[in-house]
Amino acid sequence: MRRSDAICGVRVEASKERPLLECTLKSKMHVATLEWKTHLAALFPSVCLVRYGASSSVISTLDDQLIGAADLAAIPSASEVVFTTMDDDDLFSDPSGPTPRKAEQGLPDRWLYCPPMGKVIAKTFLPFKTPLCRLYDYQIPDHKYRFNAEDVFSTKLEGAHPGAKIGLWIDLTKTSRYYSKKEVQRHGCKYVKMPLAGHGMSPTEEETSRFIEEVRNFLDENPNDIIAVHCTHGFNRTGFLIAAYLVEVMDTSVDYAVMEFAKHRHGGIYKQDYINDLVERLDGEPMEAAPRPSWDSNSHSELAVASFDNECNTNDGNSAERSQSPAKDEPKFMDGLVPGVTFVSDPTMRSILQNKIKEMCNYGRDGFPGSQPVSLERSPENNNTKLLEEGYMVSWKADGMRYLVLIHGEGEVFAFDRDNNVFQLPISFPHRKEDRHVCETLCDCEMIIDKNTLPDGTTETRPRLLIYDVIQYEGQEVGKCDFERRLECIQRELIGPRIEAMKSGKLRREDEPMSVRRKDFWDIGAVPKFFEPKFTSTVGHEIDGLIFQPKKKPYLSGRCDFVLKWKPPSHNSVDFKLQIRKVTKEGELPQHIGYLYVQHRTEPIAEMKATRSLLPYDNKIIECNYKDGKWCFMRERTDKSLPNSFNTANAVWNTMMHPIHQQDLANYCQKISEMEKRFAHKRQGGQNGHPEVKRERR
Repeated sequence: MRRSDAICGVRVEASKERPLLECTLKSKMHVATLEWKTHLAALFPSVCLVRYGASSSVISTLDDQLIGAADLAAIPSASEVVFTTMDDDDLFSDPSGPTPRKAEQGLPDRWLYCPPMGKVIAKTFLPFKTPLCRLYDYQIPDHKYRFNAEDVFSTKLEGAHPGAKIGLWIDLTKTSRYYSKKEVQRHGCKYVKMPLAGHGMSPTEEETSRFIEEVRNFLDENPNDIIAVHCTHGFNRTGFLIAAYLVEVMDTSVDYAVMEFAKHRHGGIYKQDYINDLVERLDGEPMEAAPRPSWDSNSHSELAVASFDNECNTNDGNSAERSQSPAKDEPKFMDGLVPGVTFVSDPTMRSILQNKIKEMCNYGRDGFPGSQPVSLERSPENNNTKLLEEGYMVSWKADGMRYLVLIHGEGEVFAFDRDNNVFQLPISFPHRKEDRHVCETLCDCEMIIDKNTLPDGTTETRPRLLIYDVIQYEGQEVGKCDFERRLECIQRELIGPRIEAMKSGKLRREDEPMSVRRKDFWDIGAVPKFFEPKFTSTVGHEIDGLIFQPKKKPYLSGRCDFVLKWKPPSHNSVDFKLQIRKVTKEGELPQHIGYLYVQHRTEPIAEMKATRSLLPYDNKIIECNYKDGKWCFMRERTDKSLPNSFNTANAVWNTMMHPIHQQDLANYCQKISEMEKRFAHKRQGGQNGHPEVKRERR
């Protein structure tokens, strides 16, 4: 059935097969008339969404919120306008529920890129973020980020009892503007509103008891059905209450409950104070919260006020204020030492790129997805030196900055630092075979500044990007290959084509702010060569240790216990957060003390004398080493906004207390090399010589 009307010069067509009504504005003046509104009301009995050009508005014939003359001023003549109907089943007659006017307040803070749902926990709970009704769709042009109540009910309940359905829906938010409870109730599901006190607090004991009672009462009647639970993002408050139920009712330990939630809701509870409250209230062992997720725009601000969910009233959020993060300087690539590199300031683009490299790394957690080596140590707690006997290659550890580099396409090369800040690099990677740019490639790199002394005695600096591993090349998961194959891929597919392009004039070295090289690795028997002046004098940057890479292991994101790093005992260091306080003791003059903090610990684990020169680093991340029984300042870590975790700091402390000296390491590695030769292990390709640095032609 097809209906066609001409309204004030605007042609409107509709049919069951074609729910979108397309029309062309012939006269902007007539659209704003009462006659237009009357005819539109006849066609759209409730609400519709109007789009014109890049703009969108929600309009309603119910409360006279139609397009007005002011809106029309932005619409060019003869521009295409699309109306999408929203019937009564979408809007519902729920006076406390969403309306077009409430939807104009915007999406919940940090909601868009938050993962929508978890998996069924303990055959009972389904955690998810708050869904949004279709009134919000015009604010989410990319359909894949839309999430409504229908998506929850249509999800496959893996891990549930056979034939289970969602029978109880618990809403922990303090507003009703996101969706109507009738969207839940029409599925025969019981809806319970349980607004938590919130505002940065974990659920109170009374709130927790009420949650447990609601769940128990429901399961007594419906033992095989599922309970859907959400707050704004479905992580901290949702996780707290589910974990509390697992401990109180199912008699699990606190750490098991927290890990079980994290297993089914990727990342899990990431606020340390929530974990601390769980542990204290339920008699658990101290444990660390998960890292804050990348989609949380307040990731590095513990002082940020509560998110938009934590409204201080129940008036649907009309007077709620959005949370504000403290002002922060724009991140700089290599502290601003490399010209032409720009920070990607668009948060949407940053999130898209961050999610892309996370997927390319097959990384299940949030934050920087690069591989993280562990310290080589021989403490009584952990002696991992035996791993070196399993087939390793070695290279020097440059005193530079670590970046993952995404080669997305021509003009789209991006670097990600360890805080997951994103920078655009003006460099090119021509394809080896085809007349195009390399794409869909992710590399692991170090950025260093080489210093070279010229014949006239002056010093020249040259930024260099050293590529030492590759995770994906042209969409292929090269990271699953052995390390020698990955090194070959870097040289053959990335470095070689650049050299050829420079020879042919297609690529000019002087047009790029940095050179690009592969960082070479050698067999483990070459370790003594790295300590010789012949090598150290030819490297134009500081060397602060060695990195050991297994030959046969794949690339592994996150903490990697088989990639090892070694530093001379004098270079071992910990990254702390420094907080300087003025302390006055009875009978003594006041003095400043620098307290040193690591992640997830509310108390300092060490302290140092706060000299005048240390004062500018208050509340900054600083690198410290341990000399003569005290911690000493080395430098500020401008590339990091978080200190080391307690586990990392403890591992470094072990290396300080049980140092591996240079000569001992060299002797041990030579012994391993001789053993390999003696047993005639076959080497498959790669470089078997000793380290020699080839200077780039300028």
